[in-house]
Amino acid sequence: MKFEPYIKDPVFLEVLDLVKQNSKGKIWIIGGFIYRNLASALYGGEVYNYDIDFIVEERNDILKEAVGWQIHTNNYGSQNYVREGNKMSFTDIRKAIRVSGLKNPTIEQFIEETPFNIQSIAYDLEDNKLIGEKGIEAVLSKTIKINNKEQAEFYAKRKSGDLTEIIKEKAKELNFNY
Repeated sequence: MKFEPYIKDPVFLEVLDLVKQNSKGKIWIIGGFIYRNLASALYGGEVYNYDIDFIVEERNDILKEAVGWQIHTNNYGSQNYVREGNKMSFTDIRKAIRVSGLKNPTIEQFIEETPFNIQSIAYDLEDNKLIGEKGIEAVLSKTIKINNKEQAEFYAKRKSGDLTEIIKEKAKELNFNY
């Protein structure tokens, strides 16, 4: 599965530049940008670049101002860039909120504890490779399920929603089973 076309998307490249300006070390893509675009590549659909999420080795505490972007604080208390039609978030891997209390995780440990199997995937920009068997399998089998119950319940509370409804909505958006 070739992911390179998606990391050449102009919106992605602009957002990646913001991440690079505000972090040090390795950068991984996580979340919907990966699984939605993989689903599009396999089953048809448009490039998804509305909400792009990253994990970084070391993130600046204060974000640099960027022309055309506003800085907003997300529901995890972290500042990120937002504009009409796009938003992004990036998290310092050492500061990621995990119900298990996991400290200083590797990227593999981080994605192992995602709320849903579809999220258990990352793209290593340095090595240009997908990581996360569970996430890859979720896309190939077109099935979304809970990956980590405690983290999924925490996620649902943060989203102010019902866990079952959140899974159903994600599955419906992708035309997947749950």
